[in-house]
Amino acid sequence: MAAKTVFYNAMVLREPYSGVEVTVHQLACALARFGFFPIRCCLPRGQRGIPVSSKGDFRLIYASEKTARSRVLRILWEQTVLPVLLWRNRAALLHNPAYVSPLLTPCPSVVTIHDLHVMTHPQFCQKRNRLYFNLMIPQSVRKAAAIIVFSRYTKQTVLNRFPQVADRIHVIPPGLSQEFRRYTDFASLLRVRQKYGLPTSFLLFVGDMTSRKNIRGLLSAFVIVQGERPDLHLVLAGANTPEVLASIDRFTRQHDIRHRVQSIGYVNQTDLPILYSLAQAFVFPSHDEGFGLPPLEAMACGCPVVCSGGAALDICGKAAVPCEPSDHTSIATAVSALLDHPDIRREKVDAGYKKAALFSWKKAALATEKVYREALQRRAFHGG
Repeated sequence: MAAKTVFYNAMVLREPYSGVEVTVHQLACALARFGFFPIRCCLPRGQRGIPVSSKGDFRLIYASEKTARSRVLRILWEQTVLPVLLWRNRAALLHNPAYVSPLLTPCPSVVTIHDLHVMTHPQFCQKRNRLYFNLMIPQSVRKAAAIIVFSRYTKQTVLNRFPQVADRIHVIPPGLSQEFRRYTDFASLLRVRQKYGLPTSFLLFVGDMTSRKNIRGLLSAFVIVQGERPDLHLVLAGANTPEVLASIDRFTRQHDIRHRVQSIGYVNQTDLPILYSLAQAFVFPSHDEGFGLPPLEAMACGCPVVCSGGAALDICGKAAVPCEPSDHTSIATAVSALLDHPDIRREKVDAGYKKAALFSWKKAALATEKVYREALQRRAFHGG
């Protein structure tokens, strides 16, 4: 095996994907397609869609399918089996694209930090996540040969907690898959509208139904917006739980909007761009984001965006209408600006296309490999 082989730890992959899994998967595909490094991608057996051939040397190493079904087994695999694989294969570098590195590795590591919500917004995180990530992220960051973040916002968040890594942190935004484009053909639009039972006119949210995403604030804003718009609905797309659905049902019954709010669950990558193309506006009033992929996906599909939440608004810039997540009146006012003013709508749609075009997985893959080279050079300089 080549001396400069990089191991890519994609063990976090388990469908349905959240934003983290999407970026881990898509970067693996981009490294396979555009990269030059010999790479061994570790993932649970049964995961599909990652190519095995490239102009470099990209191969898949499968772990047991059980590691995808059990978080505990996946963590145990990463902490025990993965270090042995690195040692046996004389790996030059390990890239952990989902927050955490193994405690013991025989080679330098690169770690991707998507956000530090467990530290900055612990009230939105499950107790087990707070315990695990508060233990593992600090040691992963401190010992990393390089740290990758998706935004300047997240870079500053990391540096506020770990100022000693300033010379090792790199901002590399993720790309956007080519399927995210505006769909106008009648057959595709009708198929998705019928599949999910979509209304004619609707606002759209896409994301995990967690408290950090501010679903309650979005619903409160919709109560205001729908008052003068009898045909307008709200569609919520994303993974949810019975508890979340019960909470949404209670709120919508209390405010007499149950017939106007629809939760359609997880939407696959094939249907998602068409869903964006059908919506009147995309509303993303998150309390905080390390990047925020859905607003960019919506922009690429010609859907105007209302946005808040740390890096998400920083990334979208003037292409989105800003709102204050803690003020549902602010969210409602931003949405109304898009619905009531065609000139503002056209301006944001055009700006959104231009903004989304800046994000490429090829650029992300090549920038990531540059970080690999720098990490290996750092190791050689220090006699590793």
